[in-house]
Amino acid sequence: MRWKIFLLVFLLALLAGLLYFIPFKLPTFPSITGLFSRILTSQKPVYFQLFLDAIRTEQSFQLLNATFSINGTCITPITIGKVSIQTTSLPCKIEMYSPNGIIKINRKNVFVEATSLLVRINGVNYTTSDKISFQVNVDLLTASVFAQNLNFHNFEGKFEKLLDGSVSTVINFPPCEKIELLDFSGTLIIGEQTVLLGSAKVSYWCENVKNKV
Repeated sequence: MRWKIFLLVFLLALLAGLLYFIPFKLPTFPSITGLFSRILTSQKPVYFQLFLDAIRTEQSFQLLNATFSINGTCITPITIGKVSIQTTSLPCKIEMYSPNGIIKINRKNVFVEATSLLVRINGVNYTTSDKISFQVNVDLLTASVFAQNLNFHNFEGKFEKLLDGSVSTVINFPPCEKIELLDFSGTLIIGEQTVLLGSAKVSYWCENVKNKV
């Protein structure tokens, strides 16, 4: 019995020695100050309108489950799959419901290539799963854009941050050179002016220095 007591004391002493000589490390966690700092410095979306007065390079927009309507003069036939509708040089009004595709804009010339289960061309409905493509000289275009990242450079225009129904910040291009819109959701309008109206996380460059709105 006595030897069991000595063995127990020996094991306890050995354990105490190990705890003394081996540093005990607690798991490390990021400081609460650093966590709040990251939250406070993360960029928030702002509501704005961006006027694109002169776009010198072609710009593309992704259409995804958006609303889309365009009025103007067709520059090319409207192609639905292998079928061609001869509308060249004629007025055309085209509406697409929940389209999936792209718009390419070069001033007031707009090229569209997309799929849409329902298309209305000059008041006539077409139901199709084929790809539709056409090019129009625009009188008026409206399209909804959702969660898209956009970059504009080499253009003339003006950015206006909107707050409580009034303009709180104005940035002119030039002298600034470039603007970046992350997670833009809103409306693209092409008419007398080309305007983006909506919200996004906005950064812009002036004299090659990046700034955040």
